[in-house]
Amino acid sequence: MAVDPVREKALADYRKKLLEHKEVDAKLKDLRGQLKDLQNQFDKSENDLKALQSVGQIVGEVLRQLTEEKFIVKATNGPRYVVGCRRQLEKSKLKPGTRVALDMTTLTIMRYLPREVDPLVYN
Repeated sequence: MAVDPVREKALADYRKKLLEHKEVDAKLKDLRGQLKDLQNQFDKSENDLKALQSVGQIVGEVLRQLTEEKFIVKATNGPRYVVGCRRQLEKSKLKPGTRVALDMTTLTIMRYLPREVDPLVYN
């Protein structure tokens, strides 16, 4: 059997192109991962900037849940309020004793806060 040189060259070119395609595909996958990471960093920076630019918030503590949407919250400055909650927050995490940040104007629960600890005692 004689080997056709044109066919051999075409097969070699095809194999070469397949390897190039795999390399380009791997590079594309890496770049997409980097893009996703950068997008997450950008979103976090945007949220941090929005938080810095927004009106101050009041720290409060959830006392109990009245209805699906309403909670009784005791503000650190004294009074107790019946307040609503942002749609994005999981209401299941708002248990009695949870520290929360309230919007200064609407008194809406904006986010959960970590529990309050005294660094001198805690560590």
